[in-house]
Formats: sequence, structure tokens, C-alpha cells
Amino acid sequence: NSAQRDALRFEADRYSKGVAKLEKAIAVKKVRNVEEAFAQTSLAYDRFLKAGDLYTGYDPVTSTTVFFNAVYDSGMQYTPVALEQPRIRDEVLVLQGPDKGKVGQVIWLGRQDGSLESEVLTAVVKLDPNSVLGVGDKTGVREVKAYPYSWIVQTRSSTESYQRDWLLATLSAIISCGLTYPLENLKCRVQLNQPPIPPEGPLALFKGVELNLLREAPNAGFLMAGFNFLTRQAVGLPFVNGNDPNLKFAVMIPSGILAMTSGAFTRVPFSDISKQVQAGVAKDLGEAISNVYLKPTPDQVWKKLATVFTLTVIKGAPFGAFQCLIYELLKDKTPVLLESFNFPIALEPFLWGGCAGFCTGYLTNPPDVILTRMAVEVDQGDADEAFNLGSILARLNKASQKIIDEEGYQGFLKGGWENAIYFAPEAMLWFGVYDLLKEVTLAFNE
Repeated sequence: NSAQRDALRFEADRYSKGVAKLEKAIAVKKVRNVEEAFAQTSLAYDRFLKAGDLYTGYDPVTSTTVFFNAVYDSGMQYTPVALEQPRIRDEVLVLQGPDKGKVGQVIWLGRQDGSLESEVLTAVVKLDPNSVLGVGDKTGVREVKAYPYSWIVQTRSSTESYQRDWLLATLSAIISCGLTYPLENLKCRVQLNQPPIPPEGPLALFKGVELNLLREAPNAGFLMAGFNFLTRQAVGLPFVNGNDPNLKFAVMIPSGILAMTSGAFTRVPFSDISKQVQAGVAKDLGEAISNVYLKPTPDQVWKKLATVFTLTVIKGAPFGAFQCLIYELLKDKTPVLLESFNFPIALEPFLWGGCAGFCTGYLTNPPDVILTRMAVEVDQGDADEAFNLGSILARLNKASQKIIDEEGYQGFLKGGWENAIYFAPEAMLWFGVYDLLKEVTLAFNE
């Protein structure tokens, strides 16, 4: 009939224009243009087949909502919008409309006026194979449909867990901290007013790397695992609207603080030992252990550990908040802008991590200076004095005042740029490798 012919002509015309746009985008190597043209072509082709009744099969189910009448949205497995808004290439779940419950991959996002700053209104999704419509790729036909953006949410893997996040983040930290350790050693020497390069030569900057891994890697695992776990739990609270994207950063700040604090106990025992080796006070691991744990009295050791723990928590709280917040802010706001400049998509997590690490390293330098100075100074306090929080804060204040008296407030900034430069590549590798390992894990599970 004429209506069907008009529909076929319309979709055929859109398909031809999409192919032409796709060829042009491929020629100039514009990723986003390729994706837009591919989505237009795929959607037009799917609608052409349906308009002409050309699929070999027929799906009698016109709406899946009836299957979910007794199922609350909270009973379905997905990532709340407050944590992650769907982006191109993400696997999503259709949460509203006649296709509720179906899963697919976002291949394009349509914005209000086409600009990068405008609101996302629609999403083109390539659904998982539907064997009822016919056989394609041996599993079924993958329909391509356009939905209102508010209808879709990002899926969540059933393999997500605290243990998996901790393992992947710890492995990532072993790689990142091991490769960037010379910068950490360099920063420590600058903070102690020592020559940047040891007398033994540049290779001596790797001295103590195993201690640094024991100090940093498990703590990084607790940060990432705790951060992910706490944010997931927070948005699941009954009084929190998990579909409000404006809550994302408010939830992540306290989650980052608590997660960083939770790993402090794994870092503290190795902190002073590592600083002793870095500063050259101890020539090897055995001498460092003796200086920190054997030569002082048990009360002095306990007081030192308690002081370092308190300072580690004081430093770790803003560190956890800043690093995760800045990373998530960049991840949320910059992808479209970066890809408009043809920045490689696979390298985006590395860039976000580097920027987050640089900013966090500089902002958290003052407590790091105090911790470094206290780690190499002998405690002259009364060993018989009972431990209390007041004594820790008093020692903290005394060390801070000593820096002010001898060097002024600029003393707290010593090694700040080195700290930022160290944390930039360290965080770049940590976030980047973690994201890569997570993708590999998900692909393996599938």
C-alpha cells in the first residue's frame, strides 16, 4: 500500500544518507562522526526491514511490561543514574516503556541541539539478539531502537564485589607504584632537604621499592573497593533518590574519605620503615626495622605508630575525597569533548587519573611533609607517658610549629610539585590499569 511504500522510501533515503555520512567520517577519521553515522544507518536499516515486514520471524510480544508488573525497579540489576549515567558503548537496561527489561548497547546519544553542552534527549540502542525475529550471527537478530534517554540505565555486572575490586585495584597499584617509585623517593629526599639524586647514582632511587609496594598497594585496594562499595550502598538507601545524577558527587565525597581511612591500618606499619630507607637513615630493611621497632621501647613504638596512624588518617581523608572526586568529575564531564579532538578512547582513564593524581598530590602535600619529618626524628617524649589522642595532636602541633619556625609556612609546600608530579603518573597508571583489568575481567566472565 502507499503508506508502506512511503515508509520504505523514507527509511531507504535515511539509510543512503547515513552510508554517505559514514564513508565521509571514516575518511576524515572522526570517531564521533563515525558513531553517529553508524547509528543512523543501523536504525534506518532496522526500521526498513520492519516497515517491509522483511524479518524472517515474528515476535508476538508487543510489550514486556506485563512481565514486570510484580517486580519493583529496585529488584532489577542496574547501576543507579546517581552513580553512572549511560554513555556510548555502555551496556544498558531498558527500565521503562514497552521494551522494559531488555538489554543492549548504546551506539549513539542524541542531544537537544547537537552541541556538546546540550542535554541528552535520546539514545540509540542495539539490543541483544532476539532469536524469535530470525537468525543472525547464529544467535538471533539484534534490533536497533531509539529510546528517551530517561528510559535507560547502565547495567551492573553480577561479578561486582568488594573482593574483586580490592584485588584488581591492588594489582594495579603494584604496577603503578613500582614504576613510579623513583619519583616518590625523589620527593621524599627533597622534603628532607637532601640532594635529589643519592650519591650512589640514579638507580639508588629504586632502593626500598618493595617496602613502598607493601605500604601503598593494599591501601589502594581498600580505597577503590571501599569507594565502590560505599557509593553503591549509599544510593540504595530508602531516603536517597538513586536516579538523581546531582547526588553523585555528594555521595562520593564521604565514600572516598571512609574508604581511604579503612586502609590506613595496612599502610602504617611500613610507613616509617620505608621513610627510613628513602631518607638514607637506614642502609637496608633490617636496619630500618631495628630503628623503628627494636631500638625504641614498646611504649615509644606504640606512640610512634599511633601518631603515624592519626596523621595518615588526617592526610588520607582529603586524599580519598579529592582523588576520587576529581577523577569522577573528569570522567563525567569530558568524554565527549576529548573525543571531539580525536583523543583515543582507550586512553581516557589514564588522562583522568593523571589529572586527578596531580591535583590531589599538591593539595595533600602539607601533611605528607609532616609525616616525612616525624618518620626520621627520634621521639624524645616520656616513654612512660600513657598514650592518648591529645599527646598525638600535641606532637603533630609541635612538628608543624618546628617547620614554621625553621622554614616558615612555605616549608609545608616543600616537595609539593614533586608530590604532584609523582602522583600524576602513579594515579594515571593506577586508574588506567584498573579500568583495563576490569574490562578484561568482564569480557572473560561473559
